[in-house]
Parts: sequence; structure tokens; C-alpha cells
Amino acid sequence: MMFVVVGIFIALPGLIKYADDQALQKTYENLPDGHKIMCNTPSDLYIIFENMGDISSDNFDNKAKGIYQSILWGNDIESCDVLYLYNQLDENQKQKLGWQELSCTVNHCLP
Repeated sequence: MMFVVVGIFIALPGLIKYADDQALQKTYENLPDGHKIMCNTPSDLYIIFENMGDISSDNFDNKAKGIYQSILWGNDIESCDVLYLYNQLDENQKQKLGWQELSCTVNHCLP
């Protein structure tokens, strides 16, 4: 009996990690390509994009409004568009989205 308990105690963390990894992989596979290309944080972007309707685009320029609409419609967007939209957000919008910082640099997007 003690051997079984020790075996479960040893195997359980590995099984839990495997299940978490599989769930994360499945989530990643279901994301549109536009979400996958940005900074290797698709789960974070998915959460941010899901909440995009919670903010207003009134203060965005026309390009950012187009990107905003594309996200709301579920269209794929480019990584440079994500960077452009991020730079249009004010602090309140970033806080509402839970997007306080862009966790990578996209050097090819910068002028």
C-alpha cells in the first residue's frame, strides 16, 4: 500500500504537467495565425483580443480603428498591427485589457 502511495506521489506532478501542456498545446492550435505570430504569447493575446470590445476606439486614428475592427471581427492581423494598436492605447485602456506592456520588441515594425 505504501508503495502505491509513494508511486502516485512521484508520478502525479508529471501527469499534471503533461495535462497542462496538452491543454496549452490544444489552445495554441486553435488560435488564428495572426495571434500566434506575436511574441510567442498567444494565450495572453487571446485574452486581450477577447476583451477588445470592452474599450472604445474613439481616440484611435483611422489605421488603429481598422485594426481594432479586424480584431473584433476575428480576422487575422499582423504583428506590426498589434504593435501599432498597442501604441494607440491609453493607460486606462491597457489596464482594462490587462495589457500593461508589450512583452517583446518587433524591430522590423519600427520606422
